[in-house]
Amino acid sequence: MDKSFKVLISTPYGKYLETQAEYLSVTTGMGVLGILANHTPLITNLEICELEIKSGKETLNYAISGGLMNIKPNNEVVLLVNTIERGDEIDLDRAMKSKERAEKRLNEDNVDAARARASLARALVRIAVSNKIKL
Repeated sequence: MDKSFKVLISTPYGKYLETQAEYLSVTTGMGVLGILANHTPLITNLEICELEIKSGKETLNYAISGGLMNIKPNNEVVLLVNTIERGDEIDLDRAMKSKERAEKRLNEDNVDAARARASLARALVRIAVSNKIKL
């Protein structure tokens, strides 16, 4: 039985990554979901979260800002994400400033609270993923 599966990640701009994985972890509307080879087929939404992909001894961490995931019966996982950034692609200073702006907006009157909370969530995920980089 296969221990790995194909992972295909696409954004509105096209294919971002195609790789083999032994484990994938992501947050869906149902909570954190860990995926191994031969997972039951599933289609679900993706939250603003950290995406972790493990293959052998390598672990890749990404910040994603939501989307959809389709676990297919042919041992393939397709993620359609709004945005995605690998840990080493994240500008930590920019993420920290975004976090501060979102927190400030949440304390103001007449603010679109849902939008400010989403901005804060994106910034927090980007900061968390950026901090996992091993130098």
